[in-house]
Amino acid sequence: MSGRPLRFRATLLALALTACPGASTRQRDAATLDLPPDALRAPAPDVPAACGACAEFVGVPDPVTVHPDALDEVSGVVESRRAPGVLFMHNDSGDGARFFAIGADGYKVGEYHLRGATAVDWEDIAIGPCPAGRCVYLGDIGDNNTVRAEPVIYRVAEPATTGDADVDVPWDALPFRYPDGIHNAETLLAHPTTGDLYVVTKVETGPSGVYVLRAPHPPGVTRTAERVATLNLPAAGGQLVTGGDLHPCGDRLLLRTYVRLYEYERPVGAPFEALFAARPRVVAYLPERQGEAVGWRADGRGYVTVSEGGHARILAFTCAGP
Repeated sequence: MSGRPLRFRATLLALALTACPGASTRQRDAATLDLPPDALRAPAPDVPAACGACAEFVGVPDPVTVHPDALDEVSGVVESRRAPGVLFMHNDSGDGARFFAIGADGYKVGEYHLRGATAVDWEDIAIGPCPAGRCVYLGDIGDNNTVRAEPVIYRVAEPATTGDADVDVPWDALPFRYPDGIHNAETLLAHPTTGDLYVVTKVETGPSGVYVLRAPHPPGVTRTAERVATLNLPAAGGQLVTGGDLHPCGDRLLLRTYVRLYEYERPVGAPFEALFAARPRVVAYLPERQGEAVGWRADGRGYVTVSEGGHARILAFTCAGP
């Protein structure tokens, strides 16, 4: 037995069960029974996402604390589609090539190692389609000193939860170059239907660039990304883009800085990439020590943010409007 206390937090668990009744409970029951990993790998259906804009997001009381001591510098978060309510997270630079699954109570329900991969500066995580069906994408795209000519995105078929077990997962490397020099970036986006991958740069002053790698993504082949947009953020929110996530319906985008969280919405009838030129609105956000991670809920009705630092809190926000 794992020996980990079952400290369910009612608020986040309620959101998970609303999205997919019983899914999180089934995963945890299997984990606490110490079933072999293969017993947890049966595919689960995607949760239908609620499309259409939300008038207002509000914070959920009683934030959940991330308990694994190994997760002390969370830089990316995304919700599992196989096990709604479970969050995939990873550390910033300084850790190995691994990521974690965190349950609704804040405890680990999986740890996944990419043996042989590097972790120079992992900055964001996303979920999107891939040849395996659906994959987790991990962006080794950070470059504070702007010296990396070839950043890389790692692709892993979305794993099932494994309780306290650590497992090795197969991976593909998707190296790329920018068409206009070297950039630092902390935001990776995966389009939920096309599988196109977008990187948003992090700049001290001026506008950020938005670059795309069109699907399909041949592993091990260095490609040149295409610059498709210039992103202007309101000056009051700071210009340092530290994370983002595309809505499961693909029509909205969350981007965060250290002091603000913005939502972009694609104009009706416009092509997808018009979203980056839309006027953003400020949405609900709470100050964090060093906020870098943000991810939509799998049901499309809310989002979570997580800060760097030991025992960080998972701050959840849900739609309070139509």
